[in-house]
Amino acid sequence: MAQQGLLDSDNDPRALSLQARLIKDRAKRAGKGAEQARLFDQSAQLYAKAAGIAGSSYPLINAASLSLFAGKPAQARRFAQDVLDMIAADPMEGETPYWREATRAEALLLLDQEVEARAALRRAIARQPHAWEDHAATIAQFALILAEKGWDAAWLDPHRPPPSVHFSGIAGLAPDASGVAAALAQFIASDRPGFAYGALAAGADLLFAEAFVAWRDAECPAAELHVVLPYPVDQFRQISVAAFGDHWTARFDAALAQATSTTVYGLADPSLPLAVEYADWVAMGRAVRNAQVLASRACAVTVVGESESLRPQLASWRAVGRSLTIIEGVRSAGSKRSPGVTGQSLQTVVWAGEASWSMHADLLAAADEASRLASAGDGAGAAIIVAPCDPDQPPAPLLQHAAALAAVANPGAVVCDEATAMALVHAGWDGTVEELGELPLPSGREPIWSVLPA
Repeated sequence: MAQQGLLDSDNDPRALSLQARLIKDRAKRAGKGAEQARLFDQSAQLYAKAAGIAGSSYPLINAASLSLFAGKPAQARRFAQDVLDMIAADPMEGETPYWREATRAEALLLLDQEVEARAALRRAIARQPHAWEDHAATIAQFALILAEKGWDAAWLDPHRPPPSVHFSGIAGLAPDASGVAAALAQFIASDRPGFAYGALAAGADLLFAEAFVAWRDAECPAAELHVVLPYPVDQFRQISVAAFGDHWTARFDAALAQATSTTVYGLADPSLPLAVEYADWVAMGRAVRNAQVLASRACAVTVVGESESLRPQLASWRAVGRSLTIIEGVRSAGSKRSPGVTGQSLQTVVWAGEASWSMHADLLAAADEASRLASAGDGAGAAIIVAPCDPDQPPAPLLQHAAALAAVANPGAVVCDEATAMALVHAGWDGTVEELGELPLPSGREPIWSVLPA
């Protein structure tokens, strides 16, 4: 757009709104103070100008809220009243029925009419109850307004999008697992998750998936089941489903057919426990990331055998204070945890420059090291990739992959693949993980992510 001159346009509402958004983003990064207030006001004026040209409530309600953040409440109220007048004059004004009523609610809140704003928000959500990303954007904006006014924001919580859940548990459950199935169904009915992430191994995984699909069909048709597998489908079906009895295979295929998405993560051929740990880290990260995007919460449920300890990925989930529900189950006779393969573990390769690389057992430490190398000032970027492997003999495809990513990183930047990005989110990286786009590789186009320190 800059090349087309749109950023310099003084009469194109799209260009003005883009300029306003970019300045608003700068203001958010500026921190509290006079400079932030100045930038918020500058953004508000650009939005107001765009609204005057387009006759649209979207830029005008932005101008109103940003005026409040700029320390100009009278200007905020004036713009907010103009929004209400605009909507009253044209009942069809606004992009969707949800946004029309949500915009009305925001204007009412800026005018200190909180009771009316609450009612308008309820109407907005009722009109499009499953527009969860839209709901999240509204709630985030309302929270900022309420904080600016010093008002309690607890009333927003019931309107937040549903939680994202990671599910896992033992395979090879004893034949009578009705108690586990009932406990999982009770968990779903109580927490009402809108998004579920996990595998479909015979046992606890499939029991959860079946209960979730049944609840979705009866209570929440928009709920999403995202299947995350450590091996390709056919290989997983053989190793983690059919191996526990042919009666599980049809159930696996039926659950897989109900999935919103199916994703396979893995490199080479690690041992099953390590492959499962790797896929779990990614699936957990996806659950956390989705909850962050929707301003909601992430939770997890797992089924463990009697007297068994939590697997490392679950222990780390609980260690950072996330909600974890533990259900006890009984393994079938002869079923036990698979031992790992000596020498293999989850490792992170850091690739910097043209041919400098190192292996790290600690993902967060690896990200710190990559950031340090990238900021060293030699004009090189860096890449990190987490993968199950032998740290003393990392597979050649892993190193080649890391080199390809590092080659496209901007000077001073750190990039990674999606699996590593989600693992970082799960691990609690205190910086920012953002999707950049897609990288063309011999294996196909692959999403790449940036890793920014705090």
